[in-house]
Amino acid sequence: MELTQQPKILCVQLSFHEDYRDAGALASTYNDGIYYIASFLQREYPDIHIDMCQMLWGENPGEFPLETYDYIMISCLATMFWANKPTLELIRERKKASCKIIFGGPHASFAPHEVLEYGDFAVLGEGEFPVAQLLACLDSGGDLKEVDNLCYLGDNNSLVMNKSVHYGAIDNMINPELLASSRRGRIQWAAISMSRGCPYSCSFCYSIRILGRQFRPKSVEMIREELQGIEKQIDSRRFYVSDINFATSKKFCHEVAEAVRDLNYKFIAMTRIELADDLEMLRDLRSAGFEDYYIGVESEQPSVLNTFNKKCDVSQQTERLQRLASEDIYIQSGIMFGLDIQDEAAIEYSARWCAEARIPHPIFMCLAEYPFQKLLFGTRQDIEDHRIIIGGPTYQHYSYVGIFPRHMRPSVLQKRILEAYDIFFKRAFEIETRPQRRMRLKNHARCVKPGNEGMLKHIRYLEEIEKPYYTSQGILKEDLLKSDFEGKYGEFIEQIGRTVRVESQVEKLYNLGA
Repeated sequence: MELTQQPKILCVQLSFHEDYRDAGALASTYNDGIYYIASFLQREYPDIHIDMCQMLWGENPGEFPLETYDYIMISCLATMFWANKPTLELIRERKKASCKIIFGGPHASFAPHEVLEYGDFAVLGEGEFPVAQLLACLDSGGDLKEVDNLCYLGDNNSLVMNKSVHYGAIDNMINPELLASSRRGRIQWAAISMSRGCPYSCSFCYSIRILGRQFRPKSVEMIREELQGIEKQIDSRRFYVSDINFATSKKFCHEVAEAVRDLNYKFIAMTRIELADDLEMLRDLRSAGFEDYYIGVESEQPSVLNTFNKKCDVSQQTERLQRLASEDIYIQSGIMFGLDIQDEAAIEYSARWCAEARIPHPIFMCLAEYPFQKLLFGTRQDIEDHRIIIGGPTYQHYSYVGIFPRHMRPSVLQKRILEAYDIFFKRAFEIETRPQRRMRLKNHARCVKPGNEGMLKHIRYLEEIEKPYYTSQGILKEDLLKSDFEGKYGEFIEQIGRTVRVESQVEKLYNLGA
């Protein structure tokens, strides 16, 4: 592709609200998606100028010459979007009239109507090729309907959604020069993507809708080159592999282990509990630096896992986790609450179970779902629209309760999630005797502690908004809640009904790269 004009582009990664910390150790890393977009654009259009603004490192868009950019690209989660509305207002006010604002990332993919209040375009899903297409389209005066994965406002402010596309073989890596920053400081875990896609379909997993179910790994030669380039730039030898299911392919895992073993790096990768069943692969990866994993455990309760469509053997859940501990593998895992079948006693039991299953880094969370997904995309929701607490800096922030449970006030659920950490740490320190694992527990406790004040602040907020909707026994007045929701969002729901879909939502595979 070629452009007649070589644009000046600012890429912005929004940050979390300072009052609402995440309990996960990986929250301090950078989100890698926008770096892959910028790197791909540099390769496609070598003469373009790109500046990076990483708010997670303390950089501020207001300190950049916003009036000079032709495009401003913004990546964010929902909590980041709502936490940075003043920044978005500033960008919109200061940009030149011809500048186009393009949103990408999870929030743009699932709530395009929100980001389009501040931007011109939202990319729904994978963004490299669509953004390159969009720049070419705008440069040549082409037809926007030909741009993959694009959403924008049409006539009468109706949403227009173009065809949905997933891409094939990945030929893209982060340009390490984009990571240069005087504000960066020490990075605990440098993010990198080695593959995309996951063959499973857990109901709560939005990543599948962004990246698809086709497992698409990079070549190990490219992975090695990318790792070494990032290490040279940021002086970090610890990497967070942001793949949604890294260990999908046994062959790929062995190839990665062989390719990186001599580099003496440390990795944490996301995958599933079945990793524990293949000790040969587990040990091969461990010898190459894969000692930490974020595993989607979610719960020890069969009914909860069935609701989430986890498709795992629940009877082996505890044994598998204990096997990983015996192999000196350290597990981070989200444990989700908020379903009707999870009462206060179930939360306490799950917290103790995490200790007994020897998970050193559990993160206790509330199930968070985007509203209007059935209307917008025809997809499944476990929580109905009217029971989702929409907006604010804790929106879709899994550490903070964002739903109206049926048999427990939201504030009570948040209190029980906070108390779950005390229950877990008390039992875990009784069980764990090995110094290394006790040190990990202490580190996790230090990560969790800064978020406590945010949870207490959120509890006070929940206590206010829940007042009209619960009986004295803590039972949801669902008819009243639903009536108020329909009164507030009825007009918007009608607007969604006018959405123009350029092509039905289908998955196609293209090669991403040369």
